[in-house]
Amino acid sequence: MLVVVRAWILLSALLVGAGWILSAFHELNRIGYGIIFALAASALFFCRGKVPWPSREGFRRAFHKFPRRFKRPAPFLFLVAAGLALIGGVLYVPTDGDSISYRIPRVLHWLGQERWHWIRTLDFRMDNAAPGFEWLSSPLILFTRTDRFLFLINWISFLMLPGLSFSVFTRLQVRPRVAWWWAWLISAGGCCFALQADTTQNDSFACIYALAAVDLALRAKENKSLNDLWLSLLAAALLTDAKQTDIPLAMLWLIAAWPSLLLLGRRPLATAVVLATGLLVSVLPVTIFNIRHVGTWTGIPADQILLGSVRLDSPFWGVLGNAFCLTAQNLKPPLFPWAEEWNAMMGNFLNTPFGAHFLSFERFGKMNFYVGSQTAGIGLGICVLILLSICWTHGKKRMGASVAIVKSDATLWLLRMMPWVLLLIFMAKVGAFENARQLAPYYVFFFPSLLVHSGHMELVWRIWWQRLGCLVVFVTVMLLIAAPYRPLFPAQTILGWLHDKRPDSKLVTSFLFLYSYRADVENSRIYFRKDLPPGSYEVGVADLNSYVEIGLWLPLGQRHVEGILVGDTPEQLRARGLRYVVVGDSFLKIKKETIGQWMSLQGGELTDQSTHQGRFGTAPGHIYLVHLNPSAFPLSPVKN
Repeated sequence: MLVVVRAWILLSALLVGAGWILSAFHELNRIGYGIIFALAASALFFCRGKVPWPSREGFRRAFHKFPRRFKRPAPFLFLVAAGLALIGGVLYVPTDGDSISYRIPRVLHWLGQERWHWIRTLDFRMDNAAPGFEWLSSPLILFTRTDRFLFLINWISFLMLPGLSFSVFTRLQVRPRVAWWWAWLISAGGCCFALQADTTQNDSFACIYALAAVDLALRAKENKSLNDLWLSLLAAALLTDAKQTDIPLAMLWLIAAWPSLLLLGRRPLATAVVLATGLLVSVLPVTIFNIRHVGTWTGIPADQILLGSVRLDSPFWGVLGNAFCLTAQNLKPPLFPWAEEWNAMMGNFLNTPFGAHFLSFERFGKMNFYVGSQTAGIGLGICVLILLSICWTHGKKRMGASVAIVKSDATLWLLRMMPWVLLLIFMAKVGAFENARQLAPYYVFFFPSLLVHSGHMELVWRIWWQRLGCLVVFVTVMLLIAAPYRPLFPAQTILGWLHDKRPDSKLVTSFLFLYSYRADVENSRIYFRKDLPPGSYEVGVADLNSYVEIGLWLPLGQRHVEGILVGDTPEQLRARGLRYVVVGDSFLKIKKETIGQWMSLQGGELTDQSTHQGRFGTAPGHIYLVHLNPSAFPLSPVKN
């Protein structure tokens, strides 16, 4: 497992660093990546004697151990979850909201100009968000000319999660048997990990970097290994570049690595190279660009009102509000049919004097109808299981059962306690909607302080507890099968039949709407494709969260897509040589114009229009394809 983790860290650092370097030379293309891969292969060849490759005997033993390792229920259920996630990822293109709104489109923009650049867009997340996941995605899209395989980033990370969790737990003085059980249960039963394994969400995959950073730093302390310390530094740097909300977790690496930092002086030149690489693959580059273009390290303008940018009014009210929101989100049952009534109650609460303190949150306390990859925290099952386990072990303690005391170690104690401090920092600063999923890289680190009690060693041998843990995982596996965005059963056929039988059933109607959303998003990729002539030319997009944009780019090399801002004039559109523009009603709402008024001003004619379903609980949206008058807008050559 450790060899795979080390290889993943090196590969991630290579791809993130390559993205920035190739962008500097305007060579973010197949030739550029080919040169980078050739240099990396050459370096690996010359260093083959120093790399601890697994022996043939090691491969043989691992092959024979594999069936035995997954004979037990918990590992077997994890294997089932991994297999189902692989099937779901292969069958479906990405339909996750953030991915198709800005993360995949930003990669397509970079590849279109063969470099990272500040994108003209209404969605500021295309520019200011940490690009770690996107840099891993770029070569996959570039060489396959599709985004279908991007889920592999999350899926591979998911496979490494149990082994790394077990290693960190045991190094933080959790008993091996307890660590073994909880590593499997958290990985396969934690909704945010299992439900994101076949998606392109960028929350849970960063957990691997966080765990590897701590694990390798502690190994460096034990073995006096400079190589492990270097790798832990790279893992911590990659962690910060996954998502800005993950930056506080770098403190755990600093605590774990602190006793070993003097090792860096052994080879100062090589250490300087590793430090420079770490800065390159960290959040630092995008932070510099955010400050340069916007003036803030987050990249969110002070007057930004689009997309509901979240700035909490007070850290105190942020902690208090998140104490409610995160608890509610993690304890929400898999299906929450009372979401409409709950949300109405939250709306009324915000109108009270006390509730007004939480108006700075993005949709404070609101809930969705179901638990999915975009909404899931660690999950109700794991929360109930850990609470039950804590109550049982403390009950044993009060009854006079003997309690073994772990050996005192200040570093390990601090590593067990610090995640709770980081949780307070997260709660004081983050007020985004459904932020339980953004907390995904933090969850694993909360458990060592809860599991270090020796009473858990007795509990995990209890048959009733083992069955309950496997039941938690089984429910999560069922959620993976029934995921609305990637159902592994004929959902629309069954729900359509039920709707015909029970047309008045509110529950059946809600499910049918929920499962038809995926098909609507997939269809958005081919909206207007028949209306667009072949050839390479510019197409404009004037919409917020446009699900159409990916379809306009793919397959790569056919068209170039440009964003249209609210203040763009007809002269600016003319200078950019746009032939067609996709206009959404969200853009028209901001402009306070109808499509007819906009076309009249721009000198265009309506070619086609379509309606998209929108998210659950929201009104349908409209998009229009407008052909700009060639005589009024002379074409200019496309810049490659």
